[in-house]
Amino acid sequence: MSTTAQFHTKSVALKPLGLGYSFFPSPEQNNHKLAPKLWPGVSAESESELASLLRLDNEKHHIFFNDRGFHNHLTHHLFAAYAMGCSPEVLNAAYKLHADYQRPAFQSPGEITEKNWSEHLGNKNYYNAYMHFYASQIDAHGPTKTLEKYVFSKEANLTADGKQGPQMLDRFMSGLLHPMIHTGHWAEFHVPGMLAEGLALASTTPPNSPHLFPPDFFDYDTQQTGSVQSMLDQATTTIRRLSLNNPRSTSPSSYTGGSHALDILHRMLQDPALAAGKTCQPDSENMFTNTMNSVGDRIRKYAKMWQVDSDREVPEKLEEVSWLAALVYGLGGWRKGKQFRSDFFFKNRLHLVTSSIFISSLISHLSFASQSALLRAQVSVILGWWVSRGRPSIPIEDYYSREFDPTSLIPKALQVHPDKSAIGVSKDGGTTNLSSNMWLPIIESSLNHPEEHLLKNQRALAHFDHLY
Repeated sequence: MSTTAQFHTKSVALKPLGLGYSFFPSPEQNNHKLAPKLWPGVSAESESELASLLRLDNEKHHIFFNDRGFHNHLTHHLFAAYAMGCSPEVLNAAYKLHADYQRPAFQSPGEITEKNWSEHLGNKNYYNAYMHFYASQIDAHGPTKTLEKYVFSKEANLTADGKQGPQMLDRFMSGLLHPMIHTGHWAEFHVPGMLAEGLALASTTPPNSPHLFPPDFFDYDTQQTGSVQSMLDQATTTIRRLSLNNPRSTSPSSYTGGSHALDILHRMLQDPALAAGKTCQPDSENMFTNTMNSVGDRIRKYAKMWQVDSDREVPEKLEEVSWLAALVYGLGGWRKGKQFRSDFFFKNRLHLVTSSIFISSLISHLSFASQSALLRAQVSVILGWWVSRGRPSIPIEDYYSREFDPTSLIPKALQVHPDKSAIGVSKDGGTTNLSSNMWLPIIESSLNHPEEHLLKNQRALAHFDHLY
């Protein structure tokens, strides 16, 4: 019997399935200097259409579209397309594309309250009840206090005697980061229904990484640095030098506490215990879980080397996270002279990029202790996924020294053949090359693509390129 039908006959006090208009107003842009900006094309009509479709999804669909726990990505596609300036017609088409396979929303078997909120964690059948519970908390205490209390506080993660308890930050970062991604849309677009849904999604997601979030992770007042000064003084990578000398960089050039994220990658590449085939079987269907079980504690030791010691470090640490996510995703399958190697799990690593775009918006709402926890959690999860997929090398020098034709990135249907009088064009009127803005055709080709991960990924990378 499906879970959808299982609880329709239960005798419980029924609430409306959806949260209503007030939780899904028209979006408002986050004005934090590091938060993503809206692209040209956004209009009052697209704002109205987005809000209407968000309310419809909330009322009609469950957050998991099957019994295996696959996530409802519908709203993620809508927000990404809206932010990149698509028309209301494209938004409507995207909704119909994903609505076709969603599971209908259904009532939970019982109510969630402040007294029992931790008793049904991990139970997907309680999603609707958790959503309404967090909506009531948002109404009573505001969104920021609700997020701090139920994700980042010690009480949300540990028992009274300091042992692993509700594990809400772990849940928030599990499920391929979808609870964090979902919540990030609230932080960026100020739509409180996305926070209620995101927290409910976290609450019904099992914790995947207990080794990465042990009790000492939440010692906010006594963060331990994981390396000695001699290690901190070691040479950094090419990307760090490029980044810190980049006039567009948002962060200062002073060295911050802890090891640089790319230094940690280098050290982990030298560790034989983390080599491909050592952490899990190559044919495993649960590579991440098996890796956590076998070397999760070891990965945690490396992750502890990365610290956020003060709020003035946050912009530079955010930049490190952006580089780390992009490199692990983009260069993990690239080798000089060979065709890019991709597989299904490269799509999984894509979520490391599409989640990182929301960190700047989330930290604009959080206390420093929670900012630090979120940044450290993201680095921990990125390192965990990287190791679980064979710890591929990151050939930065080879990549930047390669011969590269930028026009190869432009789909043929969108290649421009300007008049010979146009500047930067060869005499034979050939396709424009270095003088072109590569992002314009890339985004143009992504807006109408049915695979929503493509648009979300390109949007994140374009934002990182804008900042760094």
